[in-house]
Amino acid sequence: MTTTAAIPTTLDGTLQQVKHKNQTTYAKKIVRNHSLLSGVAGAVPLPPLGVALILANNLKMLHKLSSIYGVKFNKNLGKSAIGSFLGSCGTFSISGRLIWGLSTVAPVAAPVISIATTPLFGVAMTYALGQLFVQHFESGGTFLTFDPEKVRGHYAELFEEGKKLAKAGKT
Repeated sequence: MTTTAAIPTTLDGTLQQVKHKNQTTYAKKIVRNHSLLSGVAGAVPLPPLGVALILANNLKMLHKLSSIYGVKFNKNLGKSAIGSFLGSCGTFSISGRLIWGLSTVAPVAAPVISIATTPLFGVAMTYALGQLFVQHFESGGTFLTFDPEKVRGHYAELFEEGKKLAKAGKT
């Protein structure tokens, strides 16, 4: 009798592990695909449009991730999370200032630099944000329990990892 009682528990535990592994694999695939899409969006020759497309892509990614983990999606909290990290690493503001500064000195160079830097930053930002939310949702977190201040350092590490992957073409 003890043996038969242990089998469903073990089987159930194994099924839960397989479900979790599949869920994580699917979530990471979504992060990868959206990271690549952000790179493409960042290559749009009009930087403000490229940045807007990257931000919209990140919001869509958060929506997909939340549905995988059964977390209620909140568009405003998603935008808030994206905005908090956008400002913290200064990804677009730094490249934007660089492009603006170069446009005053060498107007021809600004679009070239924008096309070279914005995709890289888009990929890195999307990768970092996606990885962060996969970890947050897997630990049982929601948009309401997400605290950007607590994970800012980890986000910066993931952002650097995303830049390296983007440069190596391994996103």
